[in-house]
Amino acid sequence: MTKPSLAATQQAHLLSTWSVQTAVLTMTIDQARGARFHTVEHGWLWDLESQVYNVNIGHGHAHVQDRMIAQIREQCTAAPNVILPIRAELGALLSRVTGLEKAFLATGGSEAVENAIKIARLVTGRSKIITRRSSYHGATLAVLGVAGDARKQPFVRDLAPAHHIEDPYPYAPGSPSEWVRSAERVIADLGPDKVAAILLEGFTGTNGMQHPPADFWPAIRALCDRHGILLIDDEIFSGFGRTGKWFAREHWGVKPDMMVLGKGLTSGYAPLSGVMVSSAIAAHFDEHRLWCGLTQYAHPVSCAAAVGVIEVIEREQLVDNSERIGAALHARLVALARKPAVHGAIRDVRGLGLMRAVEFDRPVAPLHAILLAKGAYVPFREQTLFLCPPLCLSGAEMHTVADLLEDGVRAFLK
Repeated sequence: MTKPSLAATQQAHLLSTWSVQTAVLTMTIDQARGARFHTVEHGWLWDLESQVYNVNIGHGHAHVQDRMIAQIREQCTAAPNVILPIRAELGALLSRVTGLEKAFLATGGSEAVENAIKIARLVTGRSKIITRRSSYHGATLAVLGVAGDARKQPFVRDLAPAHHIEDPYPYAPGSPSEWVRSAERVIADLGPDKVAAILLEGFTGTNGMQHPPADFWPAIRALCDRHGILLIDDEIFSGFGRTGKWFAREHWGVKPDMMVLGKGLTSGYAPLSGVMVSSAIAAHFDEHRLWCGLTQYAHPVSCAAAVGVIEVIEREQLVDNSERIGAALHARLVALARKPAVHGAIRDVRGLGLMRAVEFDRPVAPLHAILLAKGAYVPFREQTLFLCPPLCLSGAEMHTVADLLEDGVRAFLK
């Protein structure tokens, strides 16, 4: 009797996410460095998904590993409200980079969004949450319920009605934009005094990476101010340099009342997420109970990972690198779309920093397979490829990736 393979053992005892279990791609990672990882089945691959769009600083960074190991040796776990040097250090860092006052720390993005909603309802005394039609904010039932993502459909009969801003893309020209007019209608229909918060992704992730109209974020901020509604900025995907700014909402010069953080917060090195709140919201809980809590709140090792990541982002200037390399990658993609052999097959090239999407006129699953064979793992959804490598990608590496993409697209379109 032969010994079962590693893949067979794992697949026999662990469920895979978002998948029909018999259709999961077998991929066994045995090492990873920088912007690449190595698999038993496919060799070295460019990681254009950053694993789960979270490994912003790249794989195997010694500084973050050392920070985590030091914390394990010093104090590897503690009750939620215990004072620890690493917790104080992370809190101060997060306040500085976000411009907001205090953090509530959780373990995953869905938890953070749920706690942001709870906080908004506690502070305002209102219940309604407005999101965009194309939004995704997490996978728990409460968060699926408020968002517009299609992954809610198996559960929709048991969820409360959701309230969505219509966000067609491409959008028609005009001021105010279609998105802003829709937001005004939703608020009016619900009654402004019933709306606790408007929850928006800083920049939309796997639902398309569509650029919002220029007036959208400023108009939403103005609507929130006018009606006493809180603005929650979900930067789980788009934060920590992914779009060439620390946080995507900086592209529109808007400051929210709350921010939701995750993914790049620890670069995937440990589970951690958070809700940042303004000084006004923080002050509310000086005299009112905060009805939020988690067993693994502010886990010390995760806090150490986050501190290390922020230090790496600053020291290695990864936000600037994301903007610069992302712009160069965008130029390569636009040039590819204009080539005679490709012209018309690529409908759109869009994105910010190293958060890019290439939309084709046909399903791209075959292109994904071609690129995998050529040495790149590229996530996709229906007709769109997503290009989100670690922010440490160098200029030379970017051109290597772009050459590989061009070869793959040419083979795909033959």
